[in-house]
Amino acid sequence: MKKRFLIAAAICASLFVVGPTVNVSAAEVEQDVQEQSVQNDIGVAPYADEIVMKFRVHNNKVQYRRWNQTRGYWVDKDWITLK
Repeated sequence: MKKRFLIAAAICASLFVVGPTVNVSAAEVEQDVQEQSVQNDIGVAPYADEIVMKFRVHNNKVQYRRWNQTRGYWVDKDWITLK
């Protein structure tokens, strides 16, 4: 019984050591390196945020406010009246 257990354990251990082999082409490795070089420390591509102007008419006055389209928040605290 102990001998069978040791044989089974040796077979399982050899499966972890040998493992499957994977062939990776140089083009795949180069593409991965290029993609990683575009990212910065936090893992996001270093593109500028897209800021859009939102307009409204309030009390017969045109007002605007800037919206960060990329991150989804208002850039300006309040609406700004055009003079």
